[in-house]
Amino acid sequence: MVRTEKILLGFLIARTIIFSAPEEAYIELEMKGQTNEFYRVLLDEETEELYLGVGDFIDFSKIEDLKFDKKSLRIKGNLDREKIIDIKLPKEGLIETEDDVYIKLEDFKKYFQISSSNWDAERYILNLDPEFKTAKEYKMELNNQRSLLAMAKKEQELEEKGDYVQKEKALISPGILKVSYNNSDIEENEYSIDLDYGTQLFYGEFQVSQKVYPESDLDYIRLQYAEVFGSYYLTFGDFYLESDAIFDAERSLRGVSFSKNEFYGFRVNNRTVIEGEAYNANLVELYRNGNLDDYQIVTDNNFRFDVINLSSTDKYTIKIFYRDGREETKTIYVLGNQNILNKGENDFVIQVGEGVDDKKLQSLVKYSHGVTKDLTLTVGSSILENREGDKYDVAEGAFAYRFGLEEYPTLLSGTVLEDFNSNELNFKSVVEQGLPANTNFTFRYEDYGVYTSERLRKEKSYNIDLSKGFRRMSGSVGYFKSNYEDDDLYQIYLNLDYNLSRNVRLSLSNEYYKYSTRSDGITSKVEGYGSQAKINYSGIDGFNAILEGKVGYEENDMIEDEIKLGIIKNPSEKGFFSSIDSTFEVGHSREKGTFFEIRFTYIFDDNIYIEFPDITSDDSGTQVGGRIEKSFYLGNPLLKINNNNVTDGWVEGKVFVDENSNGIMDGDEKEYEGAEIISSGGSSVVKEDGKYIIGNIGSRDIHTVEVNRESIDPMLIQGKEVIKYKGAIASGVKVDIPLSPVSMISGFVEANSDIEERKYMGVLSGLDIILKRDGEEISKTEAEIDGYYYFENVLPGEYSVEIVPTSKRYNGSYDKKEIKVKVSSGREGDYYEDNNFLVESVEVVEDKIEEDSADENKEEGADEKAV
Repeated sequence: MVRTEKILLGFLIARTIIFSAPEEAYIELEMKGQTNEFYRVLLDEETEELYLGVGDFIDFSKIEDLKFDKKSLRIKGNLDREKIIDIKLPKEGLIETEDDVYIKLEDFKKYFQISSSNWDAERYILNLDPEFKTAKEYKMELNNQRSLLAMAKKEQELEEKGDYVQKEKALISPGILKVSYNNSDIEENEYSIDLDYGTQLFYGEFQVSQKVYPESDLDYIRLQYAEVFGSYYLTFGDFYLESDAIFDAERSLRGVSFSKNEFYGFRVNNRTVIEGEAYNANLVELYRNGNLDDYQIVTDNNFRFDVINLSSTDKYTIKIFYRDGREETKTIYVLGNQNILNKGENDFVIQVGEGVDDKKLQSLVKYSHGVTKDLTLTVGSSILENREGDKYDVAEGAFAYRFGLEEYPTLLSGTVLEDFNSNELNFKSVVEQGLPANTNFTFRYEDYGVYTSERLRKEKSYNIDLSKGFRRMSGSVGYFKSNYEDDDLYQIYLNLDYNLSRNVRLSLSNEYYKYSTRSDGITSKVEGYGSQAKINYSGIDGFNAILEGKVGYEENDMIEDEIKLGIIKNPSEKGFFSSIDSTFEVGHSREKGTFFEIRFTYIFDDNIYIEFPDITSDDSGTQVGGRIEKSFYLGNPLLKINNNNVTDGWVEGKVFVDENSNGIMDGDEKEYEGAEIISSGGSSVVKEDGKYIIGNIGSRDIHTVEVNRESIDPMLIQGKEVIKYKGAIASGVKVDIPLSPVSMISGFVEANSDIEERKYMGVLSGLDIILKRDGEEISKTEAEIDGYYYFENVLPGEYSVEIVPTSKRYNGSYDKKEIKVKVSSGREGDYYEDNNFLVESVEVVEDKIEEDSADENKEEGADEKAV
């Protein structure tokens, strides 16, 4: 009886052990983009507890510097480039098999620094979120960098070699004529009619704008050569004068200019004035250090921004949105900033012309030379006249010198302006010092002669500025002082920028000033302070917004206040809204009262520009206006070029199936109908005759044209990876687009019948299959669970398929490692199957961690503690 009870007890214990032991299972394991859909684990069905193999995980994660010594149960190495582990696994709770050691998921997470996991017991999917950067992430970063560099290099090579379609410039071309009807107040019928014309003239870009009604006036005229002299612009007609602000000369001139600066700004005290002309533009946005700072709705082709310098290191750019949907970004050159040129580099400006409004003659010549890599000298001369008729005959000399530590350099610059008419000197100097912790110090000093001081009411001025950048915040604190006879002004300011997110920025500027003057023996003083806050949103799909408020006090009485909300929708690249943009502004101020403006624009019927309604309202009343524009190519007035800007061109051509892959349409090759063609000016659908046309193409840039892959047969692909072209003003450029048939190459990575499935899966999970052409990698893939692999979109040519083992744990031997495949040309692609590889044998390779002196000392210390 006792013996029977013992047998029964033993049976129950054995049964419990057998039925509660974790069993082998296959799950899908995912870790930050690294996936194995057939990953072996041990699973306790009753408790649903997972056990993961240490060796298999290290192999799956592809962490090269991490080793696992199964014999000593030790894990040692780098999880990534920053995290190092050295762990001795306790024997309790382990499950050892023939070729691996399994540990519970919770212990596994602790040892391998996995912050969280998600186990789906129904679908057998395990997601791991590690604290370290995975091999997949490093690989993706590297591949992205290589891809971007390769594409940039390829495009640069195409441009350098001239491997792009280019419209040759002409002595004269038919050009584009635009008729504009503008009614600023429909109720009062205050309308005007304008004509604009753009063409190629004497191999340059000619543009003229003429007011026709209610009065005739030449509004704008320019013949410009933009690329004949490198980065310089040779302009005959309208341009802006690059003169120092102290002489107050008229800047809008009509004459001749040779310069590389289309858009620029100039400093006045603690402000920067940025102005220019944006012909046929709807909107101009100002960006400071890459963030939206202000915007201006363009009404007469001119724009002007008057901004507080929040930092001595501010960099400005403008983004111009034209009425045809095109946008352009320009860097602002700030006059008075003495930039350092490279050694031997030269820069010069030559300008002479008559003021458009006041008809005063102005001329300027300036030359800069990089004497060394740290010293630049500038000389110049100008003959100017301001609006009051005061004339200046000015000689200019300037220098910029950089010295000190390479990491924290000092930049010293100075400018001397001598006016020979008044025989006086005006002097400006700037010291800029880089400091640790992303900090900059700037000191500006200005000293003017008698006549200039009298006109500016300023004899001397000082500006001290300390600015610092943080992670999300930047700011500056400064002091400004100027004096003239008995007049004194000083100002203290504090400015802050804070990036709340990638799209939202908060700006805050505060100033306190004190002004004193003495008249008839009596001194009067005025104290004031002001504050301005902005919240800028620069969002996706062309939506931007600015909420701005400002207030000003003098002697505790409010003299200024305004709050304003502006919302901007710029044209998007595709879809219904690609032809639509709008602006909305609403606010209130002491000066204007409550005001708002809304403007809605639409390019209708591919050729007509409509701006309606344009509603403005303030205390003086509400006006509703509108604008209609129509452009014609005089070489073919019925051609739908979709151009609103007369300086733009268009791209046109045919789309065809390139059966012999030679890039040209020949033999019996046919046109392809219905494909969508995309370029910088928009998109176009190919007609029945295989033709397409896209307008709004800028004449100065190199553009890319491509086929929307989703709009063509899946067995066709654009024959040339990158198709680039460059047009000309008011002209079309012909670009034919070949479509090449593509094929599929596929096969299996099979295994001998005597190879265990778990070893075969280990080999598959650590195997890259690469497609090469002329020794260069074209594509890379991995085998699926059953060993199947494939390559799509393969163009005609001779290829090789190679297998590259990446597993360091499962060492397989193969019948071959390369297969040659020849893909034939023709109107349709084909399937090239049964390109199979055979895994003949698999060896499991175990790591061995050598004991070093540090490890021995650790063990001895542990033994002593144990004793």
